[in-house]
Amino acid sequence: MSILTLMKKKIEIESLLYRISIRDSKAFTQFYDLYFDKIYQIAFYFIKSQELCEEVVSDIFMMIWESGTKLQKIDNIDSYLFISTRNRAFYYLSQKAGAHNISVDEIPFEALFHNDNPEEIAVNDEFRHEIDEAINQLPNRCKQIFLMAREEGLKYKEIARLLSISEKTVNAQMVTAIRKLALALRHYVSFFF
Repeated sequence: MSILTLMKKKIEIESLLYRISIRDSKAFTQFYDLYFDKIYQIAFYFIKSQELCEEVVSDIFMMIWESGTKLQKIDNIDSYLFISTRNRAFYYLSQKAGAHNISVDEIPFEALFHNDNPEEIAVNDEFRHEIDEAINQLPNRCKQIFLMAREEGLKYKEIARLLSISEKTVNAQMVTAIRKLALALRHYVSFFF
């Protein structure tokens, strides 16, 4: 794409965002058509559930509609939408962790760091620091089991054997870890909502 084409696209997007901020429903429909597939793909990358993806996409577009004049302050809508969608997907995963016993492997922490620009790199560095801090706040046994699963890639059965505990205990500790991490990170992963 030429610089002229990119500039034209940026101006068109800024115009759409302005029109949405003053409640122009036609502009919102254009924006929806333009970004639906991208937002859905990002959501699906993280949560792999069509039903939850549809909820995430709906939430993102509702957030856009309700943002009002805040929309005019967004410098990079693509990064903004990526981060917002990623955070909302992570929120849904944390809700799922609270409602069901899930494997920690279902939460793609490493995939949360999609570095495209300096602003996003700074946000991701801050988020990594928040994750590290939250992990350090876990009770010792819970932290040990969580790190064995996440960092060493051990299966629950292997962890149970190494620590001479039951697989149920490992699973219970992982559920506890995920709940505590989701709680500790809730302000970060939902700051757009």
